[in-house]
Amino acid sequence: MARAGGAVLVVVVVRRACASIAAGALLLVWLAALTGRALPVVALPRSAAVGKVIVVDPGHGGIDPGSHNGEGTMEKEIVLEIARDICYLLARARAVPILTRHGDWEMSPIIEHETTRHRRDLAARIHIAHRTNADAFVSVHVNKVRSASTRGAIVFYSRNNPESKRLATCIHSVIQDVAPHQGMSVLEGDYYVLNAAKVPAVIVEVGFISHPEEKELLLAPSYRGQLAEAIFGGLVLFFEGSGVTPERKAPSPGGSREPSL
Repeated sequence: MARAGGAVLVVVVVRRACASIAAGALLLVWLAALTGRALPVVALPRSAAVGKVIVVDPGHGGIDPGSHNGEGTMEKEIVLEIARDICYLLARARAVPILTRHGDWEMSPIIEHETTRHRRDLAARIHIAHRTNADAFVSVHVNKVRSASTRGAIVFYSRNNPESKRLATCIHSVIQDVAPHQGMSVLEGDYYVLNAAKVPAVIVEVGFISHPEEKELLLAPSYRGQLAEAIFGGLVLFFEGSGVTPERKAPSPGGSREPSL
């Protein structure tokens, strides 16, 4: 409980502190240490993401591993590394990234009003986005299906916010070059975090661990870095005003993802 309460305090403090150049520099140093990246020698050109508050949510955590292959490959670990890289890139672009979890733990202790641990965990992630007045919420996940031939990234958007559609198309326009999907890649998602979000929100399924080759890619730091750069690029496009809003519906239950997010 103490750790989760501290996490909320850190989120609020970071939100306020990053208004200053000094705090932003400290955040960049910390993210560089987490991701193993070298600090940039020169500042990036000014982008539309400057000053934007983006909540980056690595899905699952703690006792909930997410998708896994039964051989040690766990969604919660892959997405945490990708989320850290996204936050590094956002901080370097002088945005204000907020990571919902910084390690292998769940978020449920933050919230008390939901009936189950799982729903409290999900509610806590959206609570952070609302508490910080986020400009966007991106939840990163890894997919798994019975077919070993399905691969590629899928972006789900919230039906409650038209801007979520635009955010999804912006991210998809970049990530499709890294992880192309054979079917529809931008879909309306009926998931808890999307339905509860009052800000532009998307779930990015970066790939399938059920596809042997893609699983190996997802375990490679260089490939995870490419995915992070693509998601970051999509966020910049979104804040620049790019994107369209396609009329596509999510598949019926039993499709590519269990309705538990």
